[in-house]
Amino acid sequence: MNFTPVEQLRVLAAVTGIVLALAAIALGLSGSADFDMIASLAAAIAGFEVFFFGQQVAQRRNRSRG
Repeated sequence: MNFTPVEQLRVLAAVTGIVLALAAIALGLSGSADFDMIASLAAAIAGFEVFFFGQQVAQRRNRSRG
C-alpha cells in the first residue's frame, strides 16, 4: 500500500496516540505523577486527528460539488 505523506502522518499520529493512551492508563493505574502530562499529550494527538478528519471530509464534499 502506498500512502501519501498526509496519510503517513495520520498513521503515525494514530499509532502515537494509541501508545500515549496506553501509557496514560498504565500511569493512572500505578498512581504516577506523570499521568496528567501523558493524558494531555494523548488529548493533543486526538485533537490533531479530529482536525485532519474534518479537513478530509470538507475536501471530499468540495470535490463532489465540483
